[in-house]
Amino acid sequence: MEVLYLKWLSPLNNKKYIIGALCRKDKKYYFKLSKKHITEAENQGFSMVTIPFSNFDKIYESDELFSIFKLRIPKIETYDEEEKRELLEELGISEFDEFKYLEKTKGKLLTDNFILEKENEKDV
Repeated sequence: MEVLYLKWLSPLNNKKYIIGALCRKDKKYYFKLSKKHITEAENQGFSMVTIPFSNFDKIYESDELFSIFKLRIPKIETYDEEEKRELLEELGISEFDEFKYLEKTKGKLLTDNFILEKENEKDV
């Protein structure tokens, strides 16, 4: 099973807070919220309205990547062959894979304070 943690970077203290875990297994995607860490993040200004998940007791499951993560991936089908080759080379992968793309780029956007990281990267 592959796992990336959705983390929120607080603009107040610059710490990372785990919001939940995105997993991929057997071509299925799963997401689970982290109530303990979200409570800590809320104390630093995080709001649950910024994510499309709300049930702490549920493991969300999908055959496709969830929209909150999908929007962090380029529309590879619009790239020409040269652009695809350059992107793969830059990422150090041989073929395009959404999960690997998120892992390599951390899914960082300029419009929010979320990133995706593996477990061992420093967080609260």
